[in-house]
Amino acid sequence: MSAEWAWLLAVIPACAFIVLALFGRSLPRQGDWLGVLTVTSILGLLIAIFTKTFGAKLPMLNAVEWTSIGDFSLSHGIAIDWITLIMLPVIIIVALMVNIFSIGYMRGEPRYSWYFAVLQLFVASMLLLVLADNLLLLYIAWELVGVCSFLLIGFYWEKRSAVEAAKKAFITTRVGDVGLLIGIILLWKATGTFNIHELISYCLLYTSPSPRDQRGSGVGGCGLKKKRGGGGGGGGGGG
Repeated sequence: MSAEWAWLLAVIPACAFIVLALFGRSLPRQGDWLGVLTVTSILGLLIAIFTKTFGAKLPMLNAVEWTSIGDFSLSHGIAIDWITLIMLPVIIIVALMVNIFSIGYMRGEPRYSWYFAVLQLFVASMLLLVLADNLLLLYIAWELVGVCSFLLIGFYWEKRSAVEAAKKAFITTRVGDVGLLIGIILLWKATGTFNIHELISYCLLYTSPSPRDQRGSGVGGCGLKKKRGGGGGGGGGGG
């Protein structure tokens, strides 16, 4: 159980969101126990993944082709590297504590089950964000995180202050997201790929070690050097 099963880390809480959103009010205790059970289960899954990846060569990749047009192909998948292995337990442990704390803090509130439903979607989005192997999937996950933030901030939509805070957060993040999307497009134009680890490889390959050229050692500089060298990014998308 390693990279080929790590996608379950995001899928399990996403399924819990669907169950709670549709049937939460019909479940015992409006399904608050399901949120705790969901995060506890993915914590166990993470421990199993840790045991399989300990001492293994990283990154571990698992992707499927989404579309192919001519020489251009686009794949979506997950990647497990050292950054992922650091962030996954942080997200899951914090999510578990939030779920447990919310049982007492939110008890008696209207839309109690809906709160736990959105909380599971938030967890799924955060996990997908750190597991994504390409910038497009990362962007989708980031947008889902923004949607969940909007829903949680505006949870008490009867209060005008909560509505205004939710709108402010939504507009602010959308402005930032435009810049992120532009950056992703520029990276793809310069390198021909959305894959995060391929982008890192391009940086390592096309960055000169000489002090004079180290000024262009950023990701953008890598892409420009690659273009000047005449090498195409290939048709490969994320993979």
